Amino acid sequence: MKRSRTTTLGLKHLAFFEAVGEAEENSPKARSATAGLLMLRLIDHWVLAGPVMVEPESVSVTSVRAAIMQLEPRDPGREVLLGLVNAMQTVREVDIQPVLPRLFAYAGCLEKRAELSLAADVYATIARLGEEEFDGDLLIDSFLRLGYCERLMGTLDDAEASYAMAGKISKRQKETARGLRSQIGLAVVAVTRGNLPKAEKLLAEIAIESDRTHCAEEYTKALHVQSSLAYRRGELGRAVRIAYEALRKSSTPLDRDLILGDIGGYLIMMDRFEAARDALMIIEATGITEIVRLNARVNMVALAARSRDETMFRAARARLDGVELPAEAQVNYLIESARGLRLFGEADSARQFLETARDLAVEHRLNRSIFEAEEMLANRDESLARNRDQIVIEQTEPMADVEQELRKMAMAVA
Repeated sequence: MKRSRTTTLGLKHLAFFEAVGEAEENSPKARSATAGLLMLRLIDHWVLAGPVMVEPESVSVTSVRAAIMQLEPRDPGREVLLGLVNAMQTVREVDIQPVLPRLFAYAGCLEKRAELSLAADVYATIARLGEEEFDGDLLIDSFLRLGYCERLMGTLDDAEASYAMAGKISKRQKETARGLRSQIGLAVVAVTRGNLPKAEKLLAEIAIESDRTHCAEEYTKALHVQSSLAYRRGELGRAVRIAYEALRKSSTPLDRDLILGDIGGYLIMMDRFEAARDALMIIEATGITEIVRLNARVNMVALAARSRDETMFRAARARLDGVELPAEAQVNYLIESARGLRLFGEADSARQFLETARDLAVEHRLNRSIFEAEEMLANRDESLARNRDQIVIEQTEPMADVEQELRKMAMAVA
C-alpha cells in the first residue's frame, strides 16, 4: 500500500522530547525515551521520504539501532523496537500496515510502565498514520487506549474525543464489541466528571446492547463502571457487590486488577480495613501494570490515614516520594495525605496539600475532588467523607463472602 508523501513532517512527539529533556543524562529513562523518539522520527521520515530512509547504510537507521541497543536487555520495548526497524527494512516500498501492530505493542509496553504521555503519543501516531480501510480494528483499539491514557492523565476532553472517534469507526466497521467499549469509556469519563445521570443513561444502554449481542466481556466492563457509579452515590455495599460480581466474571488480568483496586478503595470507605489491606496487598504482589500498583499505593495511604495508623501512613507516603502519578491519582494522594497529616499534627502541611489538590482538580475538572478538597479546607471533611446519612454501609452475608475470598487470595500470594 503506497502512502502519500506530501505531508510535511512538522514538530511531533513533544512528549518524547520532554521526557528526554527531563530525564537525568544517560539514565535508563533517558535512553528509553531517546530510542523511542528516534524510532518515531524514523517512521515519520520513512512515510514522508520513502524507503531510502531505511537502507542499511542510512545514518538514521544506524542511529536508531544504536539507541535501541543501549536499552536494558530485559526491557520488553527493546525487542519491539528492533522488530519495528526490521519490519520497515523488509518491505520494498513504504507500507505502514505491517508496522502499525508493532507500534501498538510498543505503546502497550510504555503504558504498562505508567509512561502514559509517551504511550498516548504512540497511540496517536497510529491514529494519524493508519487508514480505516486497511487498519480498522487497530485504529479503534488505538483510539480506545488513547482515551484511557488521556483520562488517567486528566485531559478529559481529549479522552472523550478519542472514545467518541473509536465509537464512530466501530459503527462504520460494524464492530459491535468495540463500539460498546467506546461507550463504556465515555461512561467512565462521565463518572470521573461527576455527571452521574449521563453515566447512568449510558450504562443502561450498554447493558441492553451487550445482552442483545452476547458481548459478555463488555457487559463485565460495564458492571465495573456501575460499581463506581454506586460508590459515587454513596451506596458502598452495593458498589462492593457489583464489583465482586464483575471480578468473578472478568477473564482479563488487567480488568481483574482494576476491579480489585476499586474494591479495596470501597472497603476503606466502609472501615473494613483488614479486607481492604488484603485487596491492596494482592495487587502489589500480582498487578501486571505499574498503574494499578501505583493506585494501590495511593489507596494504602488512604487506608493508613483512615485507620489512624501513623507508622503505616509514613511508610506508605515514603513509597510514593518522588513518584510521578497520573492526575486523578495525584489528587487522591494529596487529599489522603492531607487527611493523615492533619490527624497526626501537621495542619499547615495538610492545608498546603489540600490547596494543591484543589487547584489540580480544578485544572482537570475533577468535580468530586474539588468539592472534597474544599470541604476539608473548610474543616468539614467529615460531612463528605464520613457522613453516615449519605453513605449506605451494609453488613450482609455477601459482604462476608467477599472478605473471606480476599483473605484466601492474600494468603495465597503472601
